[in-house]
Amino acid sequence: MFIQWIAKIFVAFNSNTKPLQVSLGVAMGLLLALIPATLPLTPPVNLLWFFLFFITFFLKINQAVETVFMAIFKCLTWLLYPLTSRLGEFILTQPALQGFFTWLQEIPVMYFTGWSHTLVTGGLAAGIILFIPVTMLFNILLRVYRDKWREKIANSKLVKGFQQLPLVKQVGMLFKSAVDFYQGIR
Repeated sequence: MFIQWIAKIFVAFNSNTKPLQVSLGVAMGLLLALIPATLPLTPPVNLLWFFLFFITFFLKINQAVETVFMAIFKCLTWLLYPLTSRLGEFILTQPALQGFFTWLQEIPVMYFTGWSHTLVTGGLAAGIILFIPVTMLFNILLRVYRDKWREKIANSKLVKGFQQLPLVKQVGMLFKSAVDFYQGIR
């Protein structure tokens, strides 16, 4: 299953998929990775995370890219937890926002979003702050890759030799079926 997701990412990088859709998938994966899906508190699940994840199915972003990059970023975000926790604490202790937070506390369903947890608030704020720069950076990188590097990499001796390995040939069949499927729905 994971190989199929990676195959879909390579298809997205190399196909005529709009770079912005792929870039938005990366940025949304980062946003979701920065917000903890589960909390060591009551309630144990974060409804905000599940709501944002659910919303992505209705947006024009590449879900395969979002899912794989969310997994990659999730492996690294624990390194950022001290920073996101401090950011969340800074936001939650702002006197100007106390009225807003009191109003949020009075809404029954907001309890299940974990908004009062410093990691959730800090992760959401960091994700929002980084969303546009990550989208723009990855959009530029993807365009440069497609314009200047894709053909050079595909025609290199290393890639040609790698493609001759038996396991790679089987994965290549998966790529071909994924490309055929993608072109069939376009």
